[in-house]
Amino acid sequence: MSSVELSVIVPAFNEANDLGDMATRLASCLDKIVGAGQWQFVIVDNGSIDGTQDHARRIVDMWPTSKLVELPRPDYGEALFCGLRAADGEWAYIINVDFWDEVMLGWCWRHRGLYDLVLGSKRSDNTLNKTHKYRKTLSWGLNSILQFVFGFVGSDTHGQKFLHLSTLRPILDRCVMRRGQFDTEFTLRAMRAGLWLAEVPVPLVEMRPQRNLMVAKIYRNLVDILRLRKVMRQSPATTPVRYHRWAREDLTEEGSTQAAVFLEAVERQRKMKLHSKVG
Repeated sequence: MSSVELSVIVPAFNEANDLGDMATRLASCLDKIVGAGQWQFVIVDNGSIDGTQDHARRIVDMWPTSKLVELPRPDYGEALFCGLRAADGEWAYIINVDFWDEVMLGWCWRHRGLYDLVLGSKRSDNTLNKTHKYRKTLSWGLNSILQFVFGFVGSDTHGQKFLHLSTLRPILDRCVMRRGQFDTEFTLRAMRAGLWLAEVPVPLVEMRPQRNLMVAKIYRNLVDILRLRKVMRQSPATTPVRYHRWAREDLTEEGSTQAAVFLEAVERQRKMKLHSKVG
């Protein structure tokens, strides 16, 4: 049986310059937080042409519990889907090569079991979001559409996620969207299924320019959202929404009165949920 408890899903497209450095820095955090040998990288190369695969193979050689999944063409949603399907851990942490947060990872790992899905939001605390106003406006516009069309109660469906894989696998198998709206469908289905979701603020700093033309990206997102609307009509909400928002200081100052009270309340709700299932 595998000793892996946490799978770190890393979609990679032309990341030869950054993949190795990311793995070295994150591996040190994972050894400290999860434990050496208790985690794995699941690197999903989707159509890279810059030698990303060679770097990924070296990472797998260095950390043998890890895996490389190779896809023939660029597709971020397909990369996430295949990475989650290939994961061996009970828990999964979805990141981008240049977008992960040790604070979120540590908090989620310490409190794993409280939530089925934790979303790392770049929008829930504007003091942490150092991106250009143009990108902030686009993110606001997309999320406003999700709130209006789908009743989404959070602030972000893209980016980092920490999830309980055995609980979310049935949701994963029902997802039909790929490209940029896979994780949106995944999140909406989890919310509508009555699973326990939480949102935590994460920092975001633009380290490199956009790879895709924003006009083309906006057009693709709008087309995908229209398709997602048709898809989600077949999965209406049947239970009350279970969604909690945490402040950044709740993650970094767990000894505070506010954080302690909130944690106690969430734990009480979780026990009630488990008791109702048994009953």
